[in-house]
Amino acid sequence: MPASGLFVARHRGATATSSPTEARLFGVSLSPLGWTFRGGRNRLIILLSGSGRITIGDSEVSLAAPAILWTPAGDRGAVTIDAGTEGAALAIPELELGPAMPAGAVFAEVRNALSQPILGARISAADARRLCTTIGTIEEELKENGPGAQEVIRHHLALLVIAIWRLANIETRQPKPSPRIIVRGFVHLMELHIRDHWTVGDYAAALDVPADRLNTAIRRAAGRTPQDLIHARIMTEAATLLDGSTLQIGQIATILGFKDAAYFSRFFKRLSGISPRAHREGASNRNRPRDTSFAAWP
Repeated sequence: MPASGLFVARHRGATATSSPTEARLFGVSLSPLGWTFRGGRNRLIILLSGSGRITIGDSEVSLAAPAILWTPAGDRGAVTIDAGTEGAALAIPELELGPAMPAGAVFAEVRNALSQPILGARISAADARRLCTTIGTIEEELKENGPGAQEVIRHHLALLVIAIWRLANIETRQPKPSPRIIVRGFVHLMELHIRDHWTVGDYAAALDVPADRLNTAIRRAAGRTPQDLIHARIMTEAATLLDGSTLQIGQIATILGFKDAAYFSRFFKRLSGISPRAHREGASNRNRPRDTSFAAWP
């Protein structure tokens, strides 16, 4: 869905080429919402409930409510809001954001905070509701366009600007886990949930780190991506069951969390080059799964 499909309340005085301020509260939907943005405006998304993801460049970050997403003008990417998610969204060009900026000593701090993206930082439910209420007021003022509407909008934009600055400061002050802690946490969670088929995003959310930071930490420690290690661990489990039990292929598939034997067989053959049955018959000596011992990890 393009951006105009999501933001339905617009500044009526703006032309089609001036990228007006747009706002919307979105309730629980039976289908996902999604759009791309090309950097023309600053964008704010608040999740009250539900989830989603944002892609910027080669990085994809999972969003889980209650959360705030802020992308300054100039950033390009795509956002998908999952079905059943509730929240609010705002798009505002630089020319309309400027008058909402505070004067005085905090101007430089606020301007600096708003020049940096906030990609799905967790916030309190109370803060999420407060921000959604402010965006909802802007939406109504844009729709009605009554006397003094622009002053009301500017006032509420100023409240949002201060709120984003405060939340950005909170996020900055929070201690971030070291790469070593991230890696060890990932290995621990993988052992617990390998048969649950968690995605990399699921592991990142459980560790409370962005997916790209998890990916970087694992790559530096192991020379492979988190997805590579997840697949290698599943293959080790599969090989152990194939070599050390008389269970049927379908039973092994069920134990490992696959939906059916055919899917498991395709997965196994894609990674090893042979079928589970051929492996069991002893034809896989040259293609055994790589050693996945993590004893040498930092």
